[in-house]
Amino acid sequence: MLPDKCKESASDDARFALKERLTDNLRVGVVAGTYGDSLDPNFDVGSGPPDVVMALNAGLFAYPSWRTVVTYLHDHPNVVGVFTDYNEYSGVNCASLGGPKSRESLEMNPFRQPRAMPVYSMNLPQFSNGFFYVFNEQEDID
Repeated sequence: MLPDKCKESASDDARFALKERLTDNLRVGVVAGTYGDSLDPNFDVGSGPPDVVMALNAGLFAYPSWRTVVTYLHDHPNVVGVFTDYNEYSGVNCASLGGPKSRESLEMNPFRQPRAMPVYSMNLPQFSNGFFYVFNEQEDID
Protein backbone atom coordinates (compact mmCIF):
# COMPACT_ATOMS: atom_id res chain seq x y z
CA MET A 1 0.00 0.00 0.00
CA LEU A 2 1.22 3.43 -0.92
CA PRO A 3 0.86 6.34 1.47
CA ASP A 4 -1.81 8.86 0.38
CA LYS A 5 0.88 11.47 -0.43
CA CYS A 6 2.47 9.07 -2.93
CA LYS A 7 -0.86 8.09 -4.45
CA GLU A 8 -1.69 11.74 -5.08
CA SER A 9 1.65 12.50 -6.72
CA ALA A 10 1.46 9.42 -8.95
CA SER A 11 -2.12 10.08 -10.02
CA ASP A 12 -1.19 12.98 -12.33
CA ASP A 13 0.58 10.60 -14.71
CA ALA A 14 -0.78 7.07 -15.24
CA ARG A 15 2.62 5.77 -16.45
CA PHE A 16 4.10 5.96 -12.95
CA ALA A 17 3.29 3.54 -10.13
CA LEU A 18 4.99 6.03 -7.81
CA LYS A 19 6.28 9.53 -8.45
CA GLU A 20 7.77 11.75 -5.77
CA ARG A 21 9.65 15.06 -5.76
CA LEU A 22 12.45 14.70 -3.22
CA THR A 23 14.04 18.13 -3.74
CA ASP A 24 13.66 20.97 -6.23
CA ASN A 25 15.92 19.22 -8.73
CA LEU A 26 15.43 15.53 -7.80
CA ARG A 27 12.37 13.47 -8.69
CA VAL A 28 11.92 9.73 -8.38
CA GLY A 29 9.50 7.98 -10.67
CA VAL A 30 8.85 4.25 -10.42
CA VAL A 31 7.50 2.58 -13.54
CA ALA A 32 6.46 -1.05 -13.24
CA GLY A 33 5.89 -3.47 -16.08
CA THR A 34 7.42 -6.03 -18.36
CA TYR A 35 10.14 -4.74 -20.67
CA GLY A 36 9.03 -4.90 -24.29
CA ASP A 37 5.39 -5.63 -23.38
CA SER A 38 4.11 -2.82 -21.20
CA LEU A 39 7.25 -0.67 -21.07
CA ASP A 40 8.76 1.43 -23.86
CA PRO A 41 11.81 -0.46 -25.24
CA ASN A 42 13.89 2.68 -24.65
CA PHE A 43 12.59 3.10 -21.10
CA ASP A 44 11.36 6.57 -22.06
CA VAL A 45 8.46 7.60 -19.85
CA GLY A 46 8.26 11.12 -21.20
CA SER A 47 11.34 12.59 -19.60
CA GLY A 48 14.04 10.92 -21.72
CA PRO A 49 16.14 7.87 -20.87
CA PRO A 50 16.37 6.80 -17.23
CA ASP A 51 19.38 7.46 -15.03
CA VAL A 52 19.07 4.03 -13.39
CA VAL A 53 17.45 0.70 -14.25
CA MET A 54 16.92 -1.39 -11.12
CA ALA A 55 15.70 -4.97 -10.71
CA LEU A 56 15.53 -6.90 -7.45
CA ASN A 57 16.16 -10.66 -7.40
CA ALA A 58 16.33 -10.40 -11.17
CA GLY A 59 18.02 -13.63 -12.19
CA LEU A 60 19.34 -12.11 -15.43
CA PHE A 61 21.12 -15.32 -16.35
CA ALA A 62 18.08 -17.54 -15.77
CA TYR A 63 15.43 -15.69 -17.78
CA PRO A 64 15.82 -14.97 -21.52
CA SER A 65 13.45 -12.00 -21.22
CA TRP A 66 16.28 -10.02 -19.61
CA ARG A 67 18.45 -10.16 -22.76
CA THR A 68 16.89 -7.02 -24.19
CA VAL A 69 17.55 -5.11 -20.95
CA VAL A 70 21.20 -6.25 -20.90
CA THR A 71 21.53 -5.19 -24.56
CA TYR A 72 19.96 -1.83 -23.72
CA LEU A 73 22.50 -1.26 -20.94
CA HIS A 74 25.38 -2.25 -23.26
CA ASP A 75 24.11 0.22 -25.87
CA HIS A 76 23.59 3.02 -23.31
CA PRO A 77 26.72 3.20 -21.11
CA ASN A 78 25.44 6.34 -19.38
CA VAL A 79 22.49 4.40 -17.88
CA VAL A 80 23.39 2.56 -14.66
CA GLY A 81 21.88 -0.86 -14.01
CA VAL A 82 21.58 -2.05 -10.40
CA PHE A 83 20.53 -5.64 -9.78
CA THR A 84 20.22 -8.01 -6.85
CA ASP A 85 20.26 -11.79 -6.84
CA TYR A 86 19.55 -14.65 -4.44
CA ASN A 87 22.94 -16.33 -4.30
CA GLU A 88 26.54 -15.58 -5.13
CA TYR A 89 26.82 -18.19 -7.89
CA SER A 90 23.88 -16.72 -9.77
CA GLY A 91 25.18 -13.22 -9.06
CA VAL A 92 28.58 -13.99 -10.61
CA ASN A 93 26.96 -15.37 -13.76
CA CYS A 94 24.54 -12.46 -14.04
CA ALA A 95 27.12 -9.79 -13.29
CA SER A 96 29.45 -11.27 -15.91
CA LEU A 97 26.89 -10.27 -18.56
CA GLY A 98 27.89 -6.67 -17.83
CA GLY A 99 31.60 -7.34 -18.31
CA PRO A 100 34.57 -7.63 -15.95
CA LYS A 101 33.93 -4.35 -14.12
CA SER A 102 30.37 -5.42 -13.38
CA ARG A 103 31.50 -8.84 -12.18
CA GLU A 104 34.01 -7.20 -9.84
CA SER A 105 31.20 -5.05 -8.39
CA LEU A 106 29.39 -8.13 -7.00
CA GLU A 107 29.15 -8.00 -3.23
CA MET A 108 26.89 -9.05 -0.41
CA ASN A 109 24.01 -6.65 0.07
CA PRO A 110 24.04 -5.18 3.60
CA PHE A 111 20.25 -4.69 3.28
CA ARG A 112 19.50 -8.31 2.34
CA GLN A 113 16.92 -10.44 4.06
CA PRO A 114 18.52 -11.35 7.40
CA ARG A 115 17.61 -15.06 7.31
CA ALA A 116 18.85 -17.49 4.70
CA MET A 117 16.14 -18.97 2.49
CA PRO A 118 15.79 -22.77 2.59
CA VAL A 119 16.71 -24.28 -0.76
CA TYR A 120 16.75 -28.04 -0.87
CA SER A 121 18.11 -28.50 -4.38
CA MET A 122 21.55 -26.98 -3.70
CA ASN A 123 23.81 -26.35 -0.78
CA LEU A 124 24.44 -22.65 -1.37
CA PRO A 125 23.38 -19.86 0.98
CA GLN A 126 20.42 -17.97 -0.46
CA PHE A 127 19.11 -14.59 0.68
CA SER A 128 16.37 -12.47 -0.85
CA ASN A 129 18.27 -9.55 -2.44
CA GLY A 130 21.40 -11.18 -0.99
CA PHE A 131 23.97 -9.98 -3.53
CA PHE A 132 24.08 -6.89 -5.70
CA TYR A 133 26.04 -5.79 -8.73
CA VAL A 134 26.16 -2.78 -11.01
CA PHE A 135 26.27 -2.43 -14.81
CA ASN A 136 27.82 0.78 -16.22
CA GLU A 137 29.11 1.97 -12.86
CA GLN A 138 29.84 5.70 -13.04
CA GLU A 139 32.90 7.42 -11.62
CA ASP A 140 32.45 9.48 -8.46
CA ILE A 141 32.42 13.22 -8.99
CA ASP A 142 34.08 15.09 -6.14
